Amino acid sequence: MFRFLPEQASSFAPEVDWLHNIITDLSVFFTVAIVGTMIYFAIRYRKRDGVDHETPAINGSHALELVWTIVPSIICVYIAYYGIAIYNDMRTVGENPLIINVTAQKWKWDFQYATGKSTTGEVVIPVDRPVKFVLTSTDVLHSFFVPSMRVKSDAVPGHYTYVAFTPVKTGSYHTFCTEYCGKDHSAMLATLRVVPQSEYEQWLADNSAELALAAKGPVDKGRTLYQQKGCNACHSLDGSRIVGPSFQKIYMRKEKCTDGNEYVADENYIRNSILHPNALIVEGYAPNMMPVFEGQLSDEDINALIAFMRTLDGTSVAPKPVVAKKEEVDLSKLTPAERGKKLYQEKLCATCHSLDGSKIVGPSFKGLYGTPQKLTDGTSVAADDAYLKESILNPMAKVVEGYPPAMPPYQGQLNDENISDITEFLKTVK
Repeated sequence: MFRFLPEQASSFAPEVDWLHNIITDLSVFFTVAIVGTMIYFAIRYRKRDGVDHETPAINGSHALELVWTIVPSIICVYIAYYGIAIYNDMRTVGENPLIINVTAQKWKWDFQYATGKSTTGEVVIPVDRPVKFVLTSTDVLHSFFVPSMRVKSDAVPGHYTYVAFTPVKTGSYHTFCTEYCGKDHSAMLATLRVVPQSEYEQWLADNSAELALAAKGPVDKGRTLYQQKGCNACHSLDGSRIVGPSFQKIYMRKEKCTDGNEYVADENYIRNSILHPNALIVEGYAPNMMPVFEGQLSDEDINALIAFMRTLDGTSVAPKPVVAKKEEVDLSKLTPAERGKKLYQEKLCATCHSLDGSKIVGPSFKGLYGTPQKLTDGTSVAADDAYLKESILNPMAKVVEGYPPAMPPYQGQLNDENISDITEFLKTVK
């Protein structure tokens, strides 16, 4: 009854369907039996000819009570037993599985193989080999669902889940997101292609030259992120002390923190320090100085930064990437506000200060100029030229209430003309 499920393409799909069909059949049978009996009695014992009929005395039946208690209990235990057994099969990873990392992001699925090959919107696996998809998300909850394989699991930000199965049929199968994740949720699709082993190996080896080049990519990307995300404002590469610890020889370096414990700067330590910088503060450095980058960097970005840090041994740094030469801009032809906007972008103010009123790490620049700002010491100050200059050069002097003291000082990086240009730009942000 109601055998409308997709084709069975995994080893345990027949078991899942068998149990599903039993539950459906029993539900339909008992629904018809119970509701049918209710309808029969409603008709059989309805009021007739405008005369009320005396309800006969009905004595209870112990036999009937036992039947409708014991029989459903046996059915429930039976279904629960096989449900647990089949669930265990679904959660058991076969021997020598192909492991693929799956990253969900609004609104796409990214797949990464152990060889470094990455795809978006399509994943290819060999038939008759166990596969394990390790799931995570970069933004909100998503849910990875492959109907033909009878697997589904949530992709959770900052956490790993998985689905595992053995495909038994070649073909192309639909993959969906089944956790509402925003306006393009319905378009968050992917294709799962199951192919013979030889075809899979050929596909995996394709573009091997590009893959060899991509193996060097994370270091170059990490160096770019180091500059783009403003890490260079607080962390030097030559061992000199700025606002935060130097990145020179940081990888696997022992750091003593303010909690009294000593930690090794391995991958987990570096990742946590990027996403939650105030959890462990290195001894000798002030807390709440570094902005939180959770939600601003993907796992791929963090992996690239870690790869870059591994190269900082103090004697050599990986070759700089070749970048296109930027077109020179004649600053004298720009208005002060235009120069200020350029500085806003180049000095990474956008990382912490929005222009649309949204709250990031620091106050939004929208409508900021001239408005009163309540400070953490309980006083208020107008956001005029003098306040803005002081906040840029010495941001810890007056911290706005509701925001952490996380902004690095720009003393020595910006001159009076630069600050004046930024102020003129802020006046235009309404």
